[in-house]
Amino acid sequence: MRALRQIFRPENAKAAPTRRRAGRGRAQRWSPRRRQAALLVVAIMIAGWGFGAWQLKQSGIVGRTITTASTELTAWIERQIVSAGLTVQHVFVTGRSETSKRQVLAAMGVRNGQSILDFEPAVVRRKLLQLGWVETARVERRLPDTIVVHLSERKVLALWQHKGRQVLIDRSGKPITRRNLARFAHLPVVVGQDAPTAAAALIDMLSQKPELFARVRAAVRIGSRRWDVRLKNGIKVHLPEAQPADAWSRLAELAAEHRIFERDVAAIDLRLPDRLVLRLTPEAVARKNKNGKET
Repeated sequence: MRALRQIFRPENAKAAPTRRRAGRGRAQRWSPRRRQAALLVVAIMIAGWGFGAWQLKQSGIVGRTITTASTELTAWIERQIVSAGLTVQHVFVTGRSETSKRQVLAAMGVRNGQSILDFEPAVVRRKLLQLGWVETARVERRLPDTIVVHLSERKVLALWQHKGRQVLIDRSGKPITRRNLARFAHLPVVVGQDAPTAAAALIDMLSQKPELFARVRAAVRIGSRRWDVRLKNGIKVHLPEAQPADAWSRLAELAAEHRIFERDVAAIDLRLPDRLVLRLTPEAVARKNKNGKET
């Protein structure tokens, strides 16, 4: 009622003096010294908490606790996945001819009964592409228990001879393998530093004349500009840098009309567009008499 009496007292009434009690009314101000002391205490407490947290981190207790919890959680999840039947039970591979089953499984790194959710198709695909015969690969995970791999293998083109060794190459010039090359002995051999990258264009051109191409044994890249073709009978054919296809066609016509491969010829030079130059074998030269005629 005191508050009501103060609000509704008459205007001409004199206000009775009031005495402020300690602890009520306006808050007492702290002196600067007390305020500084309080701030210092708070700062010391915060620093103490931070130092304690740093000490825990440095001791490894926090890290080990988190690691242990994470490991236990992962193990529990794996057990639930296995109990649900989400494990690798079947692996199907298509398109494999030259690549062995052992190579595929080793590259995949998969084992029977492992969690199929741990299997990463993108990672396995990259590993499969590192196999020499594999050109493309597609890897699929089919729940609950099957992995399917589709492979496309490289098409062989030739044997590349480099530094005394041979390697099987594809049309892009990429090496495939150095093993078991005997069964590819029918392929032409290309020689030269940049021969693999230029081989496809050469072989496509040579194969336009099948009868003549059947005589080809090897081709040597000369100065990264042109080719010398070596036939199975030992004859060397010098192709020109410009328009080698025209020169190869001209040689095929001459071989059919004049049977030049049945002569004692060591080399045929096609680098001149208007003529063909034949170089005889040493035996044919030795049979010539002093007048330059064959005996």
